[in-house]
Amino acid sequence: MAYSGSETAKTARESLSKALEALQTSEDLPKDVLDVTSHIAEAVGALFEAERASSDLDGKASVRAGLGSLSQTLALLQDVKTEHPGIGVATSVIADAMSSLYPLTSVPSKAPSKVPSKPASKSPEATAATLIQAPQAAPLPNVEVSEGRSLAPAPRRSLAPPPPPPIEDAARVAVEANIGATTESNFFVGFTGEISDGGVFLATYEVLAANTGVNVLVTLPGGFETRIKGWVRFVRDPMDLDSDSEPGLGIQFENLNEEQRELILRFIRKRPPMFYDD
Repeated sequence: MAYSGSETAKTARESLSKALEALQTSEDLPKDVLDVTSHIAEAVGALFEAERASSDLDGKASVRAGLGSLSQTLALLQDVKTEHPGIGVATSVIADAMSSLYPLTSVPSKAPSKVPSKPASKSPEATAATLIQAPQAAPLPNVEVSEGRSLAPAPRRSLAPPPPPPIEDAARVAVEANIGATTESNFFVGFTGEISDGGVFLATYEVLAANTGVNVLVTLPGGFETRIKGWVRFVRDPMDLDSDSEPGLGIQFENLNEEQRELILRFIRKRPPMFYDD
């Protein structure tokens, strides 16, 4: 059985090929533009695999891989310093492609074989949200953090919903997001690609209510860590049998400062963020 979303994947792939043409106007491309083109090419390859997939499960996996590369590309576009005529075209095409591909990832491809067991009860001193983590990844190699940000705006802006009423620090729940190269927990972005408009997904079987204020300690490979205030923007319930997505909490960042943003972007250059839009 062929993948039901193959035609959508094909249309998105063809439009992304046009974005590549707009960017590859010369052989001597600046490094920041070259990085963008390489990630678009990765997305094109993933979508080609989706077209050829023999099942919805395999097709969805390829589409998710493509969306990851496109999310990473949008994040990188925020820091492109080179004035290039194809940047605006590429940004618009990527946003359109992502808007058509994202619904394909929300359609269940299979039901879980069993309801996940709930973790054992914790002591009062334990944090309210326990992460289900993969093994810690190796430290990130030293990476130059680019300075400056692209002035080219995205063609559409999908901002996070307004935050809940002011949350007292004492009322915030302390959680830890240990993010590595293979963990289920990861950063997420929307159509802007701007991480300040996004947040972090915590893979966990313990659920907090939407709009709950949190104080999240984000730890990254290499011993990097930072504390960020946020609130629960979306919840993936472990009891939702109609979803094959990892259960957990999507935490929207509040007042992300420039140092924190640069730290997260450094990680995103190595691992694509998730894509999420309300």
